Amino acid sequence: MVRRNLSALSALLLLAGAAVVITGCENTEPSPEVRKEVVSAVRIYLDRLAQAYSEMDATLLEGYATEGEIRDTQALLHKLRASGDRVEASLLRMDVLDVQVFRVVNATVTLLEVWDVMRLDYYTGKEKGHNPNTIQHSIIQLRKIDGKWMVTARRVQETNGPGRWKVATPVPGGEAPAEGTAAPTAPAGAE
Repeated sequence: MVRRNLSALSALLLLAGAAVVITGCENTEPSPEVRKEVVSAVRIYLDRLAQAYSEMDATLLEGYATEGEIRDTQALLHKLRASGDRVEASLLRMDVLDVQVFRVVNATVTLLEVWDVMRLDYYTGKEKGHNPNTIQHSIIQLRKIDGKWMVTARRVQETNGPGRWKVATPVPGGEAPAEGTAAPTAPAGAE
């Protein structure tokens, strides 16, 4: 009896080990149809994200992102509002660098995103800065819930662009200098 239990236990351990090995070798390359679904879900999400930032309303992500991702976005919008800012962004380009699907219901998409971003005063709507070519390297995670791909997280790995914000520095008592020119400093003691 002990020998039979040891044999059964050995067989069970062998099967569990085989399952781990097979799972570790999972093919993460999605079919063309699944890839198209995932990329489409990401594109729609990014368009809705831009709208959420413009309107300062993360609920615009409902139906495209999970509750956790909506909460995270709302927290970012709250920080913007607290600093007196609002952002209007337009997605200019989305280059899909990689798509991986795990266990049929989880996906990870690596992107290069190019945005036209304008920073506005939250209260007056006056432009505070503009970066027409913000480049972001991001990773977006999705989960298939009730047959629909939903974004569970978006993480920006790196942001770069020419000069970050194009903001003219006002000259004390005068006109703003030409873009890219430093504003002259006021003489010592002048106010």
